[in-house]
Amino acid sequence: NSATAEVVKLLVDAYPDALHLQNDDGMTALDLALADESTSEQVLALLEGRPPPPEMTRRQKAEKFMERADALERKLLTVRGSGGRQGRDFKDAVAAVRRLADCYPQALYSAGIDPNELEISLSNAMVDGGAMSSSRRGGSSGDAARKQQMAIENAILEAVLKRSKGTNKQGDADQDRDDFGGVRDRVEDLISSIVGLEHIKCQIRGLRRTTEICDLRESLLPDHGNGIRGLSAALLGATLSDTGGRPRAPHMIFFGNPGTGKTAVARLLAKVYHELGILRKPKFLEVERMDLIAADQRGTIAKTREVLEEARGGILFIDEAYTLGMTSKRSRAENAGNDAMTEIMRSIDTDEAGRDSPLVIMAGFPTEMNLFLARHEELRRRFDVTFEFPDYTCQELAEIFVDLVHAKGFYLDETVRVDYIAKLLQKQTDTFWRSERNGRVSELLLAGARTEVRKRIRSSQFEEQEVDPQLILRQDIETAMEGLN
Repeated sequence: NSATAEVVKLLVDAYPDALHLQNDDGMTALDLALADESTSEQVLALLEGRPPPPEMTRRQKAEKFMERADALERKLLTVRGSGGRQGRDFKDAVAAVRRLADCYPQALYSAGIDPNELEISLSNAMVDGGAMSSSRRGGSSGDAARKQQMAIENAILEAVLKRSKGTNKQGDADQDRDDFGGVRDRVEDLISSIVGLEHIKCQIRGLRRTTEICDLRESLLPDHGNGIRGLSAALLGATLSDTGGRPRAPHMIFFGNPGTGKTAVARLLAKVYHELGILRKPKFLEVERMDLIAADQRGTIAKTREVLEEARGGILFIDEAYTLGMTSKRSRAENAGNDAMTEIMRSIDTDEAGRDSPLVIMAGFPTEMNLFLARHEELRRRFDVTFEFPDYTCQELAEIFVDLVHAKGFYLDETVRVDYIAKLLQKQTDTFWRSERNGRVSELLLAGARTEVRKRIRSSQFEEQEVDPQLILRQDIETAMEGLN
């Protein structure tokens, strides 16, 4: 395209068929010349097969060059403006991730970024940026700040790039990790530690996702009130652009037979909700009727308020809550339980007003709790979520037993599998007996197996045999199983 008209005329005369040849993109010489705005009218005429126009005067050439310069300037301004918007959007996105890491680190898990690794990378970037600026004392302070900012941006981009590579390599082999963007985190570890109870796990995960979306929105959307500049709403999806507030964990009621994991799940919820930032602290306070009721009305109100104050910011777990509806002959106040319930309801209503009241969980046996709540409709209306804890199956009891074995520092013989333990439980115990104990069955089985291990250790001292004190054999479980009933 930069060839003169004389050179093009010689080429056309020597190779006339070359005018119709196409390159790999299917373009002829004329197509390439038309795409290049710098091609002269003489060259275009030769390629089109028409006689060239008369040569332009110097004034005409100058006007042509001015038109070409104006077109190039307009194109440059368009590219610069587009690049400026992209650059601003990029910096806004990096700043939003930085604010997430500072204010809502847990929300980064939903994006597949480990906040702990990102915090380490940011710290190293600030140290490296500071060292680089101090080594070059001749530079200005502005240059040092820009270099440190570039180091921080590079650290964030590396974390995002690592996340995208990790999710691409991630398959369907590990569903738990894939659900949260390829990063295994403490909250998911806590949730996964629950045996069974899938409906409760789904509720917790749903609350987690809603909380993280709200945290993302808080960090990404512009907040002109405090001067923090965020991403424009046009760059965000409809979900993040929603103006709904951060969710609050609902007060709950747990139904279930003894040993179905009500207390264990409530204790775990305190840790999970604290990790998510829903609770201010991982406080878990378990109480029963005697911790709330006193001899008279004034004492009951005082004890209940003291318990609520102690559980502030965490979870208050009231076990066998139906006993609050019972009357005591020794108490001079016939409605002592009602006074305690009134204080609990006042605390819940105060929590709705934005105070730091505890999250209340009332637990008990199914029949007793249904009768209790039927008589106290005002109390029932304040608990939005009810979870029923079903009896454990033999398979789930076997899984709990294996978890207990590992938690106590023991390990099982290679021939012992979960399915084998479940079949033994199905054979040696009946449904009614298991429903009265549930998780206690696994604890009794482990206690019996440990007794057999101690017997084997004592006998080995007389027979001079080596015995692994941490190994539980197949016959240990079988013998312990026979002694369950």
